[in-house]
Amino acid sequence: MAKKLIQTGIGFSEKKDGYAAAKQAAQAAIKNLTKSPNFTLVFVDSALDPKKVLKGTNEVLGKNWVGISTDKQFNKANGYSPKTSVSVLALESEYMHFGVSVADNYRKSPRKSAKAAISRAMKEVKVDRYVDAYIQFSRMKKKSFNEIVKNPPYFILSFMSGVKVKNGKTEVGEEAEFVRGILEYTGPHVPMFGGSASSDLDDYIKGKADNFQFAKGKMYKNAAIVIFAVSSLAFTTSVEHGYSTTNDFAAVTKLGKEGFEIKELNGKDPVTEYCRILGISKQKYLKDPSVYSFSRPFGLVQGDGTAFVKEAFPTKNKKSLQCNFQLHKNSILNILEFDKKKTLNTLSLLVKEAQKERPKAKIALSLFCVCSGRRPLIKEIEKKELESLRKSFKNPFFGFYSFSELGSTGLTTPQSHSQTITSLTIYDKLLSD
Repeated sequence: MAKKLIQTGIGFSEKKDGYAAAKQAAQAAIKNLTKSPNFTLVFVDSALDPKKVLKGTNEVLGKNWVGISTDKQFNKANGYSPKTSVSVLALESEYMHFGVSVADNYRKSPRKSAKAAISRAMKEVKVDRYVDAYIQFSRMKKKSFNEIVKNPPYFILSFMSGVKVKNGKTEVGEEAEFVRGILEYTGPHVPMFGGSASSDLDDYIKGKADNFQFAKGKMYKNAAIVIFAVSSLAFTTSVEHGYSTTNDFAAVTKLGKEGFEIKELNGKDPVTEYCRILGISKQKYLKDPSVYSFSRPFGLVQGDGTAFVKEAFPTKNKKSLQCNFQLHKNSILNILEFDKKKTLNTLSLLVKEAQKERPKAKIALSLFCVCSGRRPLIKEIEKKELESLRKSFKNPFFGFYSFSELGSTGLTTPQSHSQTITSLTIYDKLLSD
């Protein structure tokens, strides 16, 4: 049997004490690794005391790990369980190298802090100048240029503080601007995966939301974490959601100063116009806008026909619509339609796409970031989606529910998404093979 090029370990805990849960999950994750992990990712229930989680994790892993608070978590070890309090993924491979950087208080200047963070992360990567260089030399000898161009030997992970509610006031994350800052530094074609540090969705709906982040043995409250990974292993990133495009469109004819508030659709009051397109009364919509914002959200259709979800909700004065994603005047938005069957099969579709991408390569690990807004649409049966994946997919997977998902595809640049699942799949195969 050929030696594995990458080892993975997954641990989890359902303990309610942050210290005990962190130690149990971390110890289980590294139990069967033959060497110390060179990258570890930790997902934490937002209800836990982050200081206790920090202490417990540091005692087992030292300072070489990153983590965030989440809405919910899932993994190959125990599937989907709302009781999971901490889950830990440990990786060990001599063919992958990681540089970690933190942009504290990134909201103050998201694009500027993003450039500084990705620059530091790149400088911190400790590559093997002989082994890694030889693999790239082998690629040049064996592979065609289209294969080399399509599969770069690097990707970026990023986890940012997401939306919060303080004293009744919503403080949005700056995910889109932060990603834009990274791309201004690296160019638009670098693969990315990640998501927002989040709180429990039910708490957010009730007007309570806070989140926290971990990196380099420290805890943060308003940070963005950036990881630059140099990989000699093959990988792929993808983006999918459970919506279909329709024949319903609206033009954004007036926006607020920053581009997040829609003040006009088709030259008219946006709430009234949205309701007209949907064929419902304004009164019915405002009674529970989340029902329609989640089931018939706005979507931006890309050049390849892919639609990215950009849902919006009415502001407090009910005269405009607030989007968590920056829009531009004269953008044409498609009114998407929820597809329950497609939603329940999104994870399986992503796995099939990854298997089809490299049919002769074994998948070593799949990472998923799932929008928390999908849960109300498949309430009480969201476990079905995860259990189906767990039974059909024999390889390790590790994921979380988030308020914003970061991802890219082979045909699209990295973006901050909504109502979507983003993925990163790593294969047990060298890029040169």
